[in-house]
Amino acid sequence: MLDAATHVLRAEPATATMQSIARKAALSQATAYRHFPSVEALVVAYHEDVMASLVEHGERSRKTGKELFEHQVTRWVKLQNLHGPVIARFSSQRGFLERLQCGEAAAALSCSAWDQALRGVLIDLALPDALLNVARFLHNALFAPREILDLTKTAGLPDEQVVRRLSDTFYGALTGWASH
Repeated sequence: MLDAATHVLRAEPATATMQSIARKAALSQATAYRHFPSVEALVVAYHEDVMASLVEHGERSRKTGKELFEHQVTRWVKLQNLHGPVIARFSSQRGFLERLQCGEAAAALSCSAWDQALRGVLIDLALPDALLNVARFLHNALFAPREILDLTKTAGLPDEQVVRRLSDTFYGALTGWASH
């Protein structure tokens, strides 16, 4: 069902319904609801699947520090070209740190995908690990799917420029935050 949802959500992120997803999965609507109580619950599973793929990508890498961070950012930007419209449409109305503090699964999975790279950036910038939550916050603000789509689709920047510009902005913001 998640495969069918992926197809439908990518094709029509603004108008997907459980009925259209069930139809694509060749299931009855009742059966679809037994698997997921709502489109929103299905999107959470979808987002978790995307984040799990990013976790695996980072775990396979032998890179460290900024090199690992930019390796993950490159993958994240590519993932947004495919999944960003779905993730952006169903983004939480709560802030990242609040969601993390409340134990939201997607926020915890994001930390699994990014924390090693964020810690490496802190080391490369000679900043204390105590700034990890700041790094998480700044990363979440700068690398949000909606913002990446805005840069790639609306501004027409190539993925490589998005990676470079956002990474450099992140390093500067983190350094600036640490100096205050």
